[in-house]
Amino acid sequence: MKTASTNVSPVLSGAIAPALDRGTCPHLAVLLRREEEFAPVVASFYSLGAKRGGWMVHRGVEPDRDRQALVGAGLDVPELEAERRLTLEQIKLEEPPEELPRRLDAGFDEALERGLSALWSSHTPVGPDADAFAHAMEVERAWEEHFRDRPVITLCPYIVGGLDAPAALGRLTGLGAGHDGVLVPAEQGLELFRPARAAGEP
Repeated sequence: MKTASTNVSPVLSGAIAPALDRGTCPHLAVLLRREEEFAPVVASFYSLGAKRGGWMVHRGVEPDRDRQALVGAGLDVPELEAERRLTLEQIKLEEPPEELPRRLDAGFDEALERGLSALWSSHTPVGPDADAFAHAMEVERAWEEHFRDRPVITLCPYIVGGLDAPAALGRLTGLGAGHDGVLVPAEQGLELFRPARAAGEP
């Protein structure tokens, strides 16, 4: 099986691969300084998922726009779709947060029956305004509750550019409380911050 992602820069594989190698399925957030960082980071995530035999679902407010961005970042979206390794689902802002994960159940079960290893999912980045963040937290809680104890690896991108230092720190703290880890910008790409809820893991 081809990975269809050879032109993708491995932006975050070094940051999360050790956790995956321990057999954990993390629910991660990633802080982005600007929207332009979204496609390289998420394409790298899906590239890693393809190499590890995952079924990838991208949740997009505007799926076609995200598709173009991921292709531009080097991910071979058409080939992954043709192989039934990747699907794009529209985020319907008017529907209850629990509806989208329910829509994935049949496809998820079928993917596991085909021998794929896990569901890998990311989404359109969440902007820095408070209303968008509050809505995203509701979606995150519904997603984690629905897929609890299933092989699901999730990367949740949040844009913090434009926030002042106290607000950015508050965003990091809030995300840390609901995730197994938060990827933060560092000199050499991204660094994994382990919040209190994950501190007891080896």
